[in-house]
Amino acid sequence: MVDRILTANDLRWSFPLADFSERDLKPAEKDRHGRPGALGQERALSALELGLGIRERGFNIFVVGASGTGRTSTVKELLEARAREEPTPPDVILLYNFTDRDRPLAVNLPPGMGAKVKKRYDGFVEKMLQELEKAFESEGYIERRSVIDAHHQEKTDHTLEGIDKEARARGFLLSRTGTALTLAVADEEGNPLSEEQYEALTDQQKLDLEHKAEELQSGLEDALRRIRALEKETDEQIEKLAREIATSVVRPMIDELKADLAGQPRVVAHLDDVQKDVLDRLRRLVPESHAINDGGEPAEAEAHHAPARRLSEEEEDGDRDEPALLRYRVNVLVSNAPPGRAAAKSKGGAPVVVETHPTAANLIGRIEHRMRAGEATSTDFLRIKAGALYRANGGYLLLHAQDLLRDPAAWEGLKRALKNRQIELDDPGEPGRMVSIAALRPEPVRLSVKIVLIGTPELYYSLSRGDPDFGKLFKVKVDFDIEMEHSAERIKNYMRFLSGLAAEEKLLPLTLDGAGRVLEHAARVCDDQSKLTTRFGEIADLVREASFWAAKAGAKSIDRGHVRAALAARAEREGFIELHMREDITKRRIQVETRGEVVGQVNGLTVIDLGSYAFGMPVRITCRSGAGKGEIVDIERETELGGPIHTKGTLILKGILLDRFGRDTPMCLQTTLCMEQSYSEVDGDSASLAEACAMFSSLAQAPLRQDTAVTGSIDQRGGVQAVGGVNEKIEGFYRVCQIRDPKGSHQVIIPAANAGDLMLDEDVVTACREGRFRIITVETLEDAILVLSGRGWSTGKAPLQPAILSTLRELAAVQSLANQAPRVAARAPRALAKAARHHRRSPR
Repeated sequence: MVDRILTANDLRWSFPLADFSERDLKPAEKDRHGRPGALGQERALSALELGLGIRERGFNIFVVGASGTGRTSTVKELLEARAREEPTPPDVILLYNFTDRDRPLAVNLPPGMGAKVKKRYDGFVEKMLQELEKAFESEGYIERRSVIDAHHQEKTDHTLEGIDKEARARGFLLSRTGTALTLAVADEEGNPLSEEQYEALTDQQKLDLEHKAEELQSGLEDALRRIRALEKETDEQIEKLAREIATSVVRPMIDELKADLAGQPRVVAHLDDVQKDVLDRLRRLVPESHAINDGGEPAEAEAHHAPARRLSEEEEDGDRDEPALLRYRVNVLVSNAPPGRAAAKSKGGAPVVVETHPTAANLIGRIEHRMRAGEATSTDFLRIKAGALYRANGGYLLLHAQDLLRDPAAWEGLKRALKNRQIELDDPGEPGRMVSIAALRPEPVRLSVKIVLIGTPELYYSLSRGDPDFGKLFKVKVDFDIEMEHSAERIKNYMRFLSGLAAEEKLLPLTLDGAGRVLEHAARVCDDQSKLTTRFGEIADLVREASFWAAKAGAKSIDRGHVRAALAARAEREGFIELHMREDITKRRIQVETRGEVVGQVNGLTVIDLGSYAFGMPVRITCRSGAGKGEIVDIERETELGGPIHTKGTLILKGILLDRFGRDTPMCLQTTLCMEQSYSEVDGDSASLAEACAMFSSLAQAPLRQDTAVTGSIDQRGGVQAVGGVNEKIEGFYRVCQIRDPKGSHQVIIPAANAGDLMLDEDVVTACREGRFRIITVETLEDAILVLSGRGWSTGKAPLQPAILSTLRELAAVQSLANQAPRVAARAPRALAKAARHHRRSPR
């Protein structure tokens, strides 16, 4: 027998109050904000240091851990600390591409220079328009323009003078409309002939006029050719004059900009393109009302007096699609200038970007569109917006894997950027658009970023198995543990975190005893007396709730009682289902026996996990046995209420039977196992020890104590194995016993391997200290049966093994008779037939 009754001191870890002082509650200067930092995560920090230290391709980081362990805040703080010591990456601006307007130029600039370049470009545009307007309204330009116009008019008039005389001599009048020349028939007084007068002419007169007009036609065409040549010459003179005037305005301004930005060759080259484009597009940039002649009257024809050449059809179409000054604007895609006046004196550093909504648009970038002409949309390079990858380039990008994978396009876009080492933004176009049209596609930007994904272990292993690119791009795994071994130093650091949290959030301060009770709960969360949980979010919530109850009680600090009150209030708040299930047991709607002895029945223990709250509840496990073919029928499995692990635990019982008795007698039995009044799915193997005890009790007809509950897993050799939820199970049975039989004495059998996991509530510990409740550990099936039945396995008074063996042999004999019965029945018809034949042969 290897069972042991645990003492009250074995049932929970108590905070060693004498080993610490109030000074240990004072947070260190670096922890004054109450952050848990990397407490207990030495392995994670080592892996993180490796991932951050290797800049080569593919060494991105996947942080694995449960929510509430401080993984996000800890990693973010470490990244920010590291980023402050690294160089600030360049700004990125987009400039108009005069060669291909759908492919904006992406230009890197020193940090903080992007906004300055934009300001200089905007100032240049505003000043350029003002100076051009002044230049084309100046007397010098007007005089020179008037000379060109007058010279053009003089040559035109001279060209038309000869043809006009010839037309009059032949009876016609020459008139000019714009650039067209027309002939009209004149009367004797030299006035145009009216339609009635023309109709009154004889046919011969009309024929003569037509011949004369034909003779004048060649002269008219020659005059028109000379006029067009004059117009072209005049256009060239006007364009030359306009470019000369505009150049005198624009070139000094461009030269000044180029001098200021001499260290940026791509910007300097772009300014040369800007100057050329301005001179080529003066008609759009300078209103025509400023192009006037010397008489102050509006020009007769646009082609004659505009201050620049006529645009080609293609250029006009392009101009109509975009604002006139768009080409000279700057889109600051990424600015790494330190924000604010105070930060301007700081060192800067690499960016740390946390993208909480990583869609494809937020991660890569987006191109905004505006409605135009009904349902049509348009855009330009100023509407290109940078995503998180652009902003984090040269630094660190922190993402939650689950949020990222919600958008497959975002995940694929991230992988493509990492594999190609560049960010390339495409315009997806309008949803549902079937026809491909020209779309903006800015130049790619070289990518140098460290990606840190945060997710659960399940997500990490799923990606490792299912995505061939994942292992190549995320080579560093960082595991954040949910618990840590406690030591004196770690306990001090934990208390500093608690007091720092209270100070930061202006909660009531904790006393040493109060902090100790919080640490005891941290051990309870782990179900381990030697460890503390690193789920700091849950612990922080407990401190906040305890502060509330302390303030409500009028206390000035949080002591042990306030922490207990917070835990009790939480259990009451979330224990609605537990309360009703316990009420059903109390009113015997659910039957659970807590006194007496019953054959083939034992109290098992279950845990019901509701996510944020878990509690234990006893359940009757019964077994009935009889002759059969060696089957163990699990009613839960047969009704599809048992999960696979529960089924495995039940099947192990057959192995135990074979190990104990299979060599001595055939297994001619059938047993049925049932968790009585269980109406929902059950899984886990922690009831297999109780089921084995019920089965052997049924076979030996040995009654089992009902004041005892059992939990434990079992192997095929009868060894008892550890289970989970042992604290909730014990407390659940204890509270049922307090209601059903408050004056009785009760006990729970648990695996010896679970002794170190006990962190029971104080009321259970008090009951054990007073002898009203006991916790017994066992290592073998035989130990458990001895406690439950008071009978040894093979020794002592009325051992179970001989009784079970006797029952198995009786069942084998019964089964043997049952197997023989069909053969006797089968021989009966042959005997009757033989008797009938004998009767026919015998004489009467």
